[in-house]
Parts: sequence; structure tokens; C-alpha cells
Amino acid sequence: MQFQKSRSSNNSLLSLTRLVFGIYLGFRILNLGFISTVSASDLSLVVSPPRIDLEGKPGEVLQKIVKVTNNSSEDTLTLTASVSDFIVQDDQGTPIKVTQTKSGRYFASPWFSLENSEIVLKPKETAELVVLISIPSDALPGGHYAGIFFEPIQPKGLSKTVSYTSTQVGSLFGITIAGDLKYDALIKDFRPLTNVFEFGPVDFQATVENQSDTHIRPNSSIVIHDMIGRKLADIKLDELNIFPFTSRTLSGTWETIWGFGRYTATLNLSYGPGLVATRSLYFWIMPYRLIATILIVLLVVLVIFILVRRHLKHREDHRDDEIDELKRKIIELENRGR
Repeated sequence: MQFQKSRSSNNSLLSLTRLVFGIYLGFRILNLGFISTVSASDLSLVVSPPRIDLEGKPGEVLQKIVKVTNNSSEDTLTLTASVSDFIVQDDQGTPIKVTQTKSGRYFASPWFSLENSEIVLKPKETAELVVLISIPSDALPGGHYAGIFFEPIQPKGLSKTVSYTSTQVGSLFGITIAGDLKYDALIKDFRPLTNVFEFGPVDFQATVENQSDTHIRPNSSIVIHDMIGRKLADIKLDELNIFPFTSRTLSGTWETIWGFGRYTATLNLSYGPGLVATRSLYFWIMPYRLIATILIVLLVVLVIFILVRRHLKHREDHRDDEIDELKRKIIELENRGR
């Protein structure tokens, strides 16, 4: 009876062991399935050029070629190509895909025709997509914006499971239609990071708002003058596209180390045909700790000089007293000898 109980206990332990092993094996198979899955972050698509700026006239047809490359070393990708309008709303120039209604007068997507809407790319393969842009005869003058976006899809019959969530790359088109265009830009803010610098370099930031009918790419620079009007530097700023009625922040650095006094910085912004906006500011370079150290050293030297001078004067006065005393004694001795 005791033997039967022991045998029953052994059978239960064996069954539990088999159950645990079965669960472990199931997880291993599941994990192997996950390992074969390619996440979206493993995909590598490159589109060239990333941005295309064009000028056109109403009724004109423009042709461009966009290249897309599958940089993956293992996976064959099937891509869909689509056209969407976009606008820019933030200070970083981030494009946001929108509908024609939301894009307003800036829409351009109906003008685009793509050679193919689906592309199959082997690893390290590059494909060219021909793009035709037919500008309507009644197109409004100014800027119009659309992008060609590529998104991977999972082809039918593909044995490997691939996750393509939210992986999109594209080429952005900015098309300026000729006509009666209004160009205007406003320097909303121009400032150094602080008004007083101890040492260089000196960093500047400028916020520019585009109030034109089309996007602009300002050619801007900061000119530095010292207190007596000498030109010390001409700092070129990055050229950034600014969408109509949005702002961008431009940055520049004066790579100097030493300086002293008040300086003038003038921002010159060329944003349209013969149009320039300017704004000036003052800032200081004042190495106050170095100046304080020099003053302390000079003060210590002055104190030492005064103390040494007093000591020498005291010794001189003491010697005079000794000489007078010697003279007095000599006179007394002479008087006694008489």
C-alpha cells in the first residue's frame, strides 16, 4: 500500500514535469516566432531628394524623379506610394499631412500623377518613381505643398511576419506658382542667450515669421561691431524653409573667446527679391572674475608697496635719531676735553 502511494506520487511528479516542459517548449516556439518578426524600427528606407522646391506657371506640366532605396540587407519590401497635402504649424518645420480642406489655398495633391503606386524593392535595391505635376490654368499664385509618401505593406503569401506600423518616409514638394506674389517677413525676436558674457563664444537666436504668399528660404547673417565701430565678424546662419504664416528659429554663434566692453550685433535677413529685414541689439563681454582677480593682485601689490615704504621710512627716521644721538655724545666728549 505504501509502495502504491509512492508510485502514484512519482507519476504525479512526472506529469507536473511534463507540463512544465510543455509550457517552456511552447514559450520557446513563441519566442522563435518573435525573433523572425522584423519590427518597424528594423526597416530602413531612404528617399532622395527629401525636399524639392519648384517654380511653375499656370497650365505648365513639370516632371521630377524621386528615388527610394531599401537599405535592409535581408528583407524584400513592397511599398505603396501616395500623395498627400501637408502644412507646417510648429517652430521646427515639421510637415503634417492634411486633407485638401485643411490645407486651404496651399493644396497641390490633385496636380500629381505617379508612374506607379506600388513598388517592390529587394535588399539594397533602389527604384525611381516618375512624378508628373500638372498645374491647373487657374492655380492661385503663391506656394502650394504636397508630399509623396512611401509606406511598406505586407504582400500576400509572405511567410515572414513583418511589422510595418507607422513607417513612412517621403519627399516634400514646395511649388511656387508665378504671379502677383506678396513677400513679407518679420523678425519677431532677436537676442543673445544672455546680455552679459564673461567669455565667448556668444550664442544668438532669432525668430522669423513668414508673412508671404509662399515659403521663403532666407539668406541671413549676423554682423558684429565693437564699441568704436570696427567690424569683427560676419556670421552666416543656416538657410531654413519657412512655411507661409509660420515662424522658425534661426541660431548663430560668434566663435570668440576674449572680449571687453559693449558690442553691437545686427541681423540682416534677405527673404525676397531685393527685400531685407534688419534688427540690432547690444550685448557685453565682461570677464568680471578675471578683472576682479587683477584688481585684487594690484591691491595686494599696492599694500605691500605701502608697507615696505613705511618700513624703509621708519628705518630712515631711526637712523636719523641715532646720528643725532652720536653727534650729541661727540659734543659732550669735546666739552669734557676742554
